[in-house]
Amino acid sequence: MRNSMKLMSVTGAAVLGALGVAVAPANAATESATVKAAASCYIHNVSGSTLNVRSGPGAKYTLIGTIAAGGKLPCGVDQDSGTKGQSYTSCGGGTYWLTVKINGQDGWVAEACVSIGAS
Repeated sequence: MRNSMKLMSVTGAAVLGALGVAVAPANAATESATVKAAASCYIHNVSGSTLNVRSGPGAKYTLIGTIAAGGKLPCGVDQDSGTKGQSYTSCGGGTYWLTVKINGQDGWVAEACVSIGAS
């Protein structure tokens, strides 16, 4: 007797294999590592006042939110690496910006106004 198998593509969900073992998609480990890395990286506002979060790396970009003095937000897509953009005057000035996650999107904050931490 000949067994036939159908191949199917499953994205984002575990599949119960023939032996009853859960099989995750190939990209699941990468997605899991990315989620864990983002969850362990936070941008802390150390400026002493409310800090603006912009839609891009510069003061001319749209204001999309704020971080309260002493508050924190999860790191954005760039994690803790700086992005060179337009210059700013807050916290002594500079041109480097860090990304944060705010309201489900990435935003940028002036690097000199924040610190990076795991919690």
